[in-house]
Amino acid sequence: MTSESVPPRSLHDEAGLVGKVAVVWIVVLLLVGLLLLDGLSIVLATFRLSSTAQAAASTAATTFKNLHDATQACAAAEPGLLGDDVAVPENQGWCKIDTATGEATITLKTEASSLVLGRLSLTQDFTKITVKESAEPSSL
Repeated sequence: MTSESVPPRSLHDEAGLVGKVAVVWIVVLLLVGLLLLDGLSIVLATFRLSSTAQAAASTAATTFKNLHDATQACAAAEPGLLGDDVAVPENQGWCKIDTATGEATITLKTEASSLVLGRLSLTQDFTKITVKESAEPSSL
């Protein structure tokens, strides 16, 4: 028997190490992938809510310009929220109209769906989204 057919002792001791490293890398990549999905979910929810708030603010500002009634202007913004599947906030501060300038400010809050971040107490705040958008009535 020659010494070439038997692997050296040092290589034989590290035979399972490659499998362990591969498993660790797979787990790390899965966790990074889940965090990326959660981040994407938060970003998309923020953009969606911002777009809804901007449209509602524009509607409220235009309605206030035409009717000069802040209550009716805020009520006119509600169907736009419902059309985008955003719940109308129950507090009175979500829609504010500056009666001097006609500027409408809409504040909306939601929670982004997540796989990991929303389930950990340290990262739950990352999924809570607050958007504040303002619009002035058009000058046309």
